[in-house]
Amino acid sequence: MHRVSGYALLTSLLMVLRTHRTGAAAEEPSSEYQNKVPVRLVWAVEGENVELPCDITPPTPSDSVNMVLWFKDEVGIPLYSLDARNGNLTAAVHWAVSDDLGKRTYFQIGDGHRAKLKVTKVTFNDQGVFRCRVDFINSPTRNFRVNLTLVEEPTRPVIYDGTGREVTGVAGPFLEGYNLVLTCQVSGGKPKPSVTWWKDGQLLDGVVDTASIGSSSRFTVNHLFVDKVTRSLWGTKLECRAQSGPIGKTTVREVPLEIYLKPATVKIVMTDSQIFAGRPIAAKCETWGSSPAARIIWRLGEQVIGDPNVSTTQRSNMTVSRLALVLGKEDDEKELICRAENPRFPGGALEEVKTLRVLYAPVVVAHLATGYVLETLREGDDLKLVCNVQSNPPAMRVIWYRDDEQLEHDVSAGILLASKSLTIRELTLAHTGEYSCLAANAVSETHSPPLLIQIKYAPRCREGNERREITVALHETVTLRCEVEAVPDDQVRFSWTYNGTRGDVLPMTSSRAENKGLVSVLKYTPSADTDYGTLACWAINSIGRQRTPCIFNIVLAKPPQPPMDCSLNNESNSLEVNCVPGSDGGSPQHFLLEVRGSPRNVGQIGFHTLQTPQSDQGLVGDSPPIYQDMNPSFPNFQLHDLVPGYDYTVYIYAVNGRGRSEPVLLEHIRVAEPIGSKVERSGIFLEDLKKALPRASSENMIIAIALTGVAALILIGIGVIIGLAICRKRSGVPVLEGPDDFTTPTYVPGQRIEPRIRYSNESRRSQRASLYVEENRNEPDLLHRVELDSQD
Repeated sequence: MHRVSGYALLTSLLMVLRTHRTGAAAEEPSSEYQNKVPVRLVWAVEGENVELPCDITPPTPSDSVNMVLWFKDEVGIPLYSLDARNGNLTAAVHWAVSDDLGKRTYFQIGDGHRAKLKVTKVTFNDQGVFRCRVDFINSPTRNFRVNLTLVEEPTRPVIYDGTGREVTGVAGPFLEGYNLVLTCQVSGGKPKPSVTWWKDGQLLDGVVDTASIGSSSRFTVNHLFVDKVTRSLWGTKLECRAQSGPIGKTTVREVPLEIYLKPATVKIVMTDSQIFAGRPIAAKCETWGSSPAARIIWRLGEQVIGDPNVSTTQRSNMTVSRLALVLGKEDDEKELICRAENPRFPGGALEEVKTLRVLYAPVVVAHLATGYVLETLREGDDLKLVCNVQSNPPAMRVIWYRDDEQLEHDVSAGILLASKSLTIRELTLAHTGEYSCLAANAVSETHSPPLLIQIKYAPRCREGNERREITVALHETVTLRCEVEAVPDDQVRFSWTYNGTRGDVLPMTSSRAENKGLVSVLKYTPSADTDYGTLACWAINSIGRQRTPCIFNIVLAKPPQPPMDCSLNNESNSLEVNCVPGSDGGSPQHFLLEVRGSPRNVGQIGFHTLQTPQSDQGLVGDSPPIYQDMNPSFPNFQLHDLVPGYDYTVYIYAVNGRGRSEPVLLEHIRVAEPIGSKVERSGIFLEDLKKALPRASSENMIIAIALTGVAALILIGIGVIIGLAICRKRSGVPVLEGPDDFTTPTYVPGQRIEPRIRYSNESRRSQRASLYVEENRNEPDLLHRVELDSQD
C-alpha cells in the first residue's frame, strides 16, 4: 500500500515537472476542448464485462507511447495509468486506483489501435464518460472519449383486455365470431424498448402505438385487434415481447386465450336394437364443436338422469357421454333425450330425442305365506313360501332353489311344490339356507332375492363330542368339557346326571360345573368303585331341552386283560402265535411274548442253567427269557431259532400304562429239527442255546449224542402217551398235525380265560359275555325320563 502511494506521488511530480518543461504545449486541454472530442457510445448490460477502446498508435513510426492515462467524468486523478517511459511498452508499469472500479479494470495493449480498457461486471454506478489520454514522446497528446451506458430493461409486460382490466391469467373469454382486443404495455427501458405480439413463433403485430394524450412518455404500448375470432385461435397462446436495444434481454409475457365455441352436432347411439327391462343397456351421446366442453343433460321422460360417464377429447373438441341404463316395465314408450349446451355461450344448445320400446322379464319376490312368522320357525314346524311374479308375457315356469340347489317335488322328503308355492313338512336343520324362486318367460328368467330361513333348535352335542370314554384312577380329578350347538345360542343352561353301577340316575349339583356360553366344564373325582359309571351333560335353551345328552363313560384305569384264544400255527420257516386282544383297561396297550425253556433230560447232558421252575403266573425266577418279541398293535408273533431237544413255554402278555396282564401260557412246545435257522431274527435272543452246552472231548461228545438220541426216543414215546390221554379228556380241542408240522407239542391250544358274568340293571337277566366285550359296552343305562334341575 505504501509502495502504490509513493508511486502515485512520484507520477504526479513527474507530470508537474514535464508540464513546466514542455510549457503550454503540454498543458491539460480545457473543458471546452474536451467537449469537442468525439464521444463513442458503448452499451453494456449490468453484470457483464465491457471493453472501452483507446487507440495508442503513434502518429509517426519513429515515435512511441510515453504514458496512457484514463479519467472518468470530471475527476482530475487518473483512474488507470500506463507508464512506458522506460522505452518498452510491453514492460510498462500498470497502476489503478484502489476503489471498486479500479479493482475491476485492466488496460490491454493489443496492437495499438486495438488497445482497450476492460471493465468486469459493470454496474449502473460505472456509467459515465471515460477519457483516454495518450502521451507520446515526440507527438502531441491525444484524447479519446467513451460514453459507457448500461441498458435498462423495461418492466415486465402488462396485458389489458378491451375493458382496460389487467389480464393476470387467461385472456378472455372471447366468443366465436366476435372481435378480440388486447393491449401490451411496458414501462421504462433504455434505449426505448420495442413491444410486439407473437403467435406460435410468428409476428402478429410489431407496430408500437403512440401513447394516449396525458399518459407518461415512459410507457411503451402495443394494441392487438382481431376483427373476427375463429376456431384457429381455440387452445392457443399469445406472446407479448419487449426488448431494449439490440443487446437488451427480451422480456416475454405469455397469455393463453379462452375461446367459447358453440356445439355443432349432437347424436344418440344405442348399443342394442332391442331393450329388455332389467338388463343393462349402454347409450352414448356425442357432441362436437363446443368450448368449453359441452354440458350434456340426459332425460328419461320428464326425469333428469344423473351421474353419466362423461369424457372429452380435447384435440377433436368432442364430448362423449356414456349412460348405463337399467330400464323397467314402466319405462316403455318413454322418450330418451340428450341435450348438449354451452351455458357460457348464449343460444348454444342442441338436443336429440329417441322413443324407447322396452321388453321386460319377470319381476320376482319370494316371501312367507300368510300366517307364518320368520322369527318363530323351529324344528318340527311346517313352512310355506310363495313366489310373487309380475311379467310380460306371463311366466311359463317357476323353479325353487335352496342355496343355489334346485328343489324337486318329493313327498317322502316333505317338499311339496305347487304352481307358485313351496311347502316343507317338519322342518329340520338340513332345511336351513337361502331360498329363492326363479320365474321365466319368453324374454328371460329372473331370480328373486334370497330369503334366509334359519331353523331354531334345542341344544345338541357338538359333532365329535357325543360320546367319550374317560379313563381315570381312584381319587384322580378329571376335567369333563361338554360342548353343544344351539340356535339361539344365548341363555343356554346346563345340567349333569350320573348313572352309576347300581343303576340309579342321580343329578349332579350345579356348583360343581362351570358354564360359559355353549360350554360346560365339570371337574369329577371318583373316590370309590361306585363312582365309576356314566355322566350325562344336558343343555336347554328357549326352544327346549336337549333330547340326547353328551355321554362321558367313566372307566377305572387298570391293567389290561390277558389276550384270549391263543393258538400255535405252523409256517414254512417259523411257528406263529395268534391271539385275540382283551380289554385294554382304558389305556393304550401293546403285547409282549417271552419264550422260556428247559432240556428234556438234563442229567444226561449236564445242562443245568435252563432247568428253572415256573410258577403259576409264569414267573421263572431270575432266569431271563430265551426269546422276547413285542407287537404294538395285535398279539400276533412268530418264533424263530428253536433248538430241538428242549421243552419251551411261551408267555403272552398285554401291557398298558397301568401294568402288565396275567400271562397266557403255551406249554411243552418242542421241535423235531431247528426252525428258522436261515430266517432273520425279529426277537431278542439272550444267548444261542448251543453256546450253553458244556465243552467236551470228541469221544465224550459222541457218547453224549448217543445217549441223547436214546433219551429222545423214550421222551417221544412218553409224550405220545400223555398227548393221547389229554386228547381224550379234551375232545373239543383239535390236535395240530400235518405233513409240514415242525412241532410235536404235548399241549397245543392256548389257555382260555373263563368269561365273567355281569348283569344289567334293568331286567337282572344273566348274560355270559367276555370281559372285553363287557368293558367296551357303548350303551350305558340312562333314564331319560328323570326330570332334573337345569339351573346353572
